[in-house]
Amino acid sequence: MNSFFTKILCVCALMLSLVCGAAELPKIKATFLLGHEGFLLWYAEQKGWDRKLGFNLELTIAEYNGLALMKQYRRDQSSWNVTCTSHVPFIMGGKDVFVEVIAIANDEAAATSVLALADSDVFKSKVDDEYFPNVYGSPESIKGRTFAVKGVSSAIYTLARWLDIFGLDFNDVKLSKFPDSDIIDELKKNRYYGTALWSPDLNDALKLGYREVVTAEQLGMVVPRTIKVDEKFAHENPELVAKFLAMYFKALQIQIDDIDSLVDDYQLFYKQLAGREYTKQECLDDLKKHHVTSLYEQIKLFDQQGNRRSWVQNLEKELTSNVLVALKSLDSNDIQISNRIKSQKYINNEYIKMAKKYFEEL
Repeated sequence: MNSFFTKILCVCALMLSLVCGAAELPKIKATFLLGHEGFLLWYAEQKGWDRKLGFNLELTIAEYNGLALMKQYRRDQSSWNVTCTSHVPFIMGGKDVFVEVIAIANDEAAATSVLALADSDVFKSKVDDEYFPNVYGSPESIKGRTFAVKGVSSAIYTLARWLDIFGLDFNDVKLSKFPDSDIIDELKKNRYYGTALWSPDLNDALKLGYREVVTAEQLGMVVPRTIKVDEKFAHENPELVAKFLAMYFKALQIQIDDIDSLVDDYQLFYKQLAGREYTKQECLDDLKKHHVTSLYEQIKLFDQQGNRRSWVQNLEKELTSNVLVALKSLDSNDIQISNRIKSQKYINNEYIKMAKKYFEEL
């Protein structure tokens, strides 16, 4: 009997140690938006790659926009350790947001568009310009029209770049902003001439009878979504941040090597987290619209050569200049521009270099 009870106690002690051990794993809190980059991180979590690398990922998938993530951080710096946004909300709402850019999640220029109702007169003419031969619109078909937008985002930047082709800006149109609500429900009311969106909202708008006027890609834009980490958290937990990047890039590499294998999971991601149902072809097309760059290539893109800026630093500098010019006529109480954008010192390539060894473990 004593032997029996001894065995029982040993089993209980082992189970307790396993439970305690799991609870003691370091944690990373990540808030990503509902979209392609959110899917890759969700997929990596489903595979258990965080636990394999010795940490627990606490993932929140949000349906609002990047500017809301900046505001959330200002209210509570512990709300997330890592997030991912396009450059636009970062520079337009980045005041008192002490984060570092540590990787490029994707380029979604092909999945960011200006749209109008399919029967709109904007489709009756195209730009007579060698640089924009397939861009619809004319000043007469745009002036005074109302566009629904999801707050300050890469989509509104795309809208501004399109307006500029015709010598127009936001003073020439009306903007209805819906940063914290379901913009698709608003579009169903047919009150708006057009909109500017990124996927998955872009895909839903097309189903409502909207049609693409122009994509950011057609305008020659790069729309990178960059992974950002709380500066204090990263400096205190560099290996943990590197492990986080490793699991993300593991999922990203699968897209590069075998994109078809992700389709079923992409369907499941949207259905489970947002109740949105897309066909396999819609999922495959959307995955293809999000261009990704491997870990090894990004290590090169983040690398500084002597006193010369890295490719990423040059990209961010150019984007900052273009965004500030394009959105200068935008009137929004949410805009709180950070002085940090004047230099690219917020870009840190240390974690992506450290991630290589953990990536190879996976």
